[in-house]
Amino acid sequence: MKETLSPNRARGLWDRFLQFSPGSAEIVARNETLQEAAKDPGRLLQEGAKGRYRIEWQERVVRADSPTRRLAELRDWQRAELVRLAWNCFAQPISAEKAARGWTGLAEFTVETELGLAQDKAPEADRGKGQGFTVLALGKLGAGDLNFYSDLDLIFFRGERDEEGAGNRLARSLVGDLDAPGGERVYRVDLRLRPEGDRGALVPQRSDLEEYYEAYGEVWERCAWIRGRRIAGSEEEAYEFFQSLQSFIYPRGLSPSALGEIFQQKSRAEDELLADEDRDREIKRGRGGLREVEFPVLGLQLLHGAAQPTLQTHDLRKAIRNLEILGILKEEEAETLRGGYDFWRRLEDFLQMRQIRQTHQLPSSAEDMQGLAQAMGAGSGGDLEKEVEEWRDRVRKVYDSVFGELKPLTVAGVDWVERVDWADPLSAKEAWNGLEPDEEVHSTARTKENFQRWQPLLQKELVACARPDVALIGVANFVKAYGSRSLLYESLCVSPKALNLLVRLFESSENLGAALVARPELFEAVAQSELDTPRGVAFHRQAFSLPPEEEEAMDAARLYVRGEELRIALRSLLNLGTIEDFQRELSALAEICLEWAWKFAGKPGWAWVGLGKLGGEALSFGSDLDLLVVGEGEAEVQRAVKFLTAERASGTLFKVDFRLRPYAEGALAVPAKRYAEYYGKEAQTWEVQALCRARLLGGAAKVGREFWPAVEKSWSKCGKGKTLFPEIREMRERIATERVRQGEEERSYKTGRGGLVDVEFAAQGWQMRQGLPECRTGDILRKMKKSAPGEAQILSQGLEFWSKIEWWIRLGEGRGESMLPRAGRDLEWLARKCGERNGAKLMERVRGTFDSVRGAYEAVLR
Repeated sequence: MKETLSPNRARGLWDRFLQFSPGSAEIVARNETLQEAAKDPGRLLQEGAKGRYRIEWQERVVRADSPTRRLAELRDWQRAELVRLAWNCFAQPISAEKAARGWTGLAEFTVETELGLAQDKAPEADRGKGQGFTVLALGKLGAGDLNFYSDLDLIFFRGERDEEGAGNRLARSLVGDLDAPGGERVYRVDLRLRPEGDRGALVPQRSDLEEYYEAYGEVWERCAWIRGRRIAGSEEEAYEFFQSLQSFIYPRGLSPSALGEIFQQKSRAEDELLADEDRDREIKRGRGGLREVEFPVLGLQLLHGAAQPTLQTHDLRKAIRNLEILGILKEEEAETLRGGYDFWRRLEDFLQMRQIRQTHQLPSSAEDMQGLAQAMGAGSGGDLEKEVEEWRDRVRKVYDSVFGELKPLTVAGVDWVERVDWADPLSAKEAWNGLEPDEEVHSTARTKENFQRWQPLLQKELVACARPDVALIGVANFVKAYGSRSLLYESLCVSPKALNLLVRLFESSENLGAALVARPELFEAVAQSELDTPRGVAFHRQAFSLPPEEEEAMDAARLYVRGEELRIALRSLLNLGTIEDFQRELSALAEICLEWAWKFAGKPGWAWVGLGKLGGEALSFGSDLDLLVVGEGEAEVQRAVKFLTAERASGTLFKVDFRLRPYAEGALAVPAKRYAEYYGKEAQTWEVQALCRARLLGGAAKVGREFWPAVEKSWSKCGKGKTLFPEIREMRERIATERVRQGEEERSYKTGRGGLVDVEFAAQGWQMRQGLPECRTGDILRKMKKSAPGEAQILSQGLEFWSKIEWWIRLGEGRGESMLPRAGRDLEWLARKCGERNGAKLMERVRGTFDSVRGAYEAVLR
C-alpha cells in the first residue's frame, strides 16, 4: 500500500532527493512547471500513464504554434516527467518492475509523439509516401523494462509501397530530434542492431528485413528479437513482420551446445572490455551482474521457445516464471535470477539517477557509496557492498549451472563421419558427439553397447543424405528428447527401416521434425501403424471423438492431428502413393477438423464451404483453409475459428482464410440468399471463378445444400460470357506481374508464367465454358482430354510436376512457400525428391515445364 507523506516529510525527502541527484536539481532549476509543482512535492507522487500524458501534452501543444516550439515543449515535458518518476522511486518503496513500467511508458509516449511531430514537419513531397513506416524497439525498451537512462535500441522499416528517400528523411528527423547533441538530447538512440549495423540501410523495406533474417540472421540476432516489439508507426506492418519472424526468433532444432559456446564467447568478449580496476564496480557486465541474469534466460527461451509458446515473451520476469513452471529452471535458480534481476535493475536506476547519465559502475569513494545506500534504503555503504557481493555469487552460480549444461560434451572414441559432405562440419560434429552416452546421460554398459551397434547404421543413412547436417541435428535433438537412449538405440538397431524413416523425416522437414522432438512418443506410434493404407474422413470419424471438456478437446485434437500429419509425411517419404493421394489425405484431415470445430461450436445452423486447395482436395503442408460459411450464427463461427486457430502447446490445427467471402469483410456467416444476390449482381469474374473449387465440407447439411443452387446460375452465366477468357487472362497477368519479383521468375513455380496458376486457370476457364461443376483440377484435365487432348496432356503433366515441387517444399518448411530454393543443398535435396539427378537437371526441367504449360494455357484460353 502506498505511503501518504505529510507535507513536511515530503519537503524533507524532496530536498534529500535533489541533493542526491544534482542532475535532477539542474532540470528543476530550468523548468518552471516543476518549480511550481515542487512547492508541494507530495502532489508529484502520482503514477505515469499514457492517458494522463496525452492530456498534459494536449494542454501544452496548444501553446506551441510551430514545429520547433512543439519539439521544445516535448523536451521540456519529458525531462520534467523523468525527474518526477525518479522522485517517485526515491520517495516511496517502488519495485524495479513498477519503476521500469514508468520509464518505458514515458519513452514510448515520447517516441510516438516525436514521430508525429516529425511527420508533421516532413516535406510536402513526402506526404503519403511513408504509410508503412514502423518503429521497432529491441533491448530494454523492447522488453518493456527500460531503466532510468537507457539507450533506445531502435530499428525502422518501411512498407513495400513506401518511398525509400521519404522513409530515410523521416527516420533522420526522428532520431535527430530525440538524440540531439548537447543539452537538447531527449534519449540516446542506438541503431546498430539493424542488419549490417551502421553500414546497413537505415530504413529497409519490410520484405528485405525478413529476407535478411531468413538467410543471414545469427544466433545473437535471434536473442535480440526475443525482446522486439512495435512502439510506433504502422501496427499492420509490424504484425505482418513479427508473424514472418516467428520461426527465426524461435527456431526448431537449434544446437544447444552451439548456443552455449556463442553466449560464453560473447560474455568473455564483454569481460575483456572492462579495465581491471573496474571489474568489481561493474554491475552490468561484471561477474554475476545483469548480463549473467539475462543471457541464461534468453538462451533457454531460444532453445525451448518453439516447443513451449509460454516462453515466447519479451518480458524477462515472465520468462523466468514460465521456465520455472515448465521445470526447465529449478525453483531456487528461478528465485535467484528473479531476485538478482530486480536488485541490479533498482541499483542501476539509482546509479543513473544521480547524474542523469548512463553508467553501470558503483561509486569508487566510500562517501558516494554511503549516499547511494541511504537513497536506496539499503543501510550503510558497507551493507550495500555486502549485498552486491552476495548477489554476484548467487547469480554466477546459476549462470555457470545453466551454461554448464549447454557446453558441448567431450566424447572419446566416437568415430566421426568424415566422408559426408557437411555444410558446417563443426556444428555437425558437435551434434554427432552429443549422441554419445556419457557420465551424465544413461552411461550404463548396455547403453554404450547399443550405441556402438547403432553408429554404423546411422553413418550409412547420413552418407545417403543431400542435407546431412539437417538430418543429424534433427536426430540428435530427437535422441535428447526421447529420454531412454538405451531403449531407443536398441529399437533402431532392431528396425533399420524405422531409422531410415527417422533420418528421412528430419532431413525433409524441420517443421515436422520439431513437432516430433516435442512429442517423441508419436514416432513409435506412427511407425508401428499401418502406413500402406490412406485414411479419409470416415476413418478419422471412427478413430477420434472430441472430449467434452473444452481445453482437453482442443489439446487432444491437436495431438491427433500432429500424429496424422507425421503419418502422411512418412507415407510420402516412402512413396506409398501419388502426390495427389497425399494431398487428398491432408485435405481429409482438414475436413474432419472442420467437423470437430462445428461440433465444438455447438452444432449451429450453418455449414462450411471450402474453396481453393481445400475445396479442390489439393492441400499441402502449410496451406491455409480458404473457407466460406453459409447460414447464420456469427458467435458460433468465431468459436469454431478459435478451435481451429488457437495457439496451444501443440500449435494450431489449421490457419483459416475468409477473404473470399462477399466484400472480403464483414460477417463470416452469410445466408445462401445473400450469396445468390452477391454473385448475381456484384461479384467480379475472379470471385465467380473461385467457385470452381467450391465444395460442401460439413456442418448443418440442409443449410449447406442450399449454397450451390444459390450460386450455380451466376457461375454458369459467367462461364458463357464473351469476356470470361479475356478477364481470366487479365487477372492471371496481374498475378504474374505483381507477385513475381523481377529476376525471380525462374524460382516462382506457382505464380510465374507457365507455373501452377496457369494450370489451374486454364482448367477453370475451360470448365466454366463447358458448364462443368468439378472441384478437382486433375479430374477436370482428364475430362478435357476428349476435346483438347494435347493441351490436357501438357497441363496434366505440369500439374503433376508443380504439385510434386510444392508438396516437398512445403513439407520441408511447414508454411505456404511458393519459391524454388536457390542453388545449394536445398535445391539438390528437392531434385532428388522430384526424381532428378541434381539441381541443374531439375532447373532444366523447370524451364521446360514453364514453356510447355504457358503454351497450353494460351491455347486453351485464346
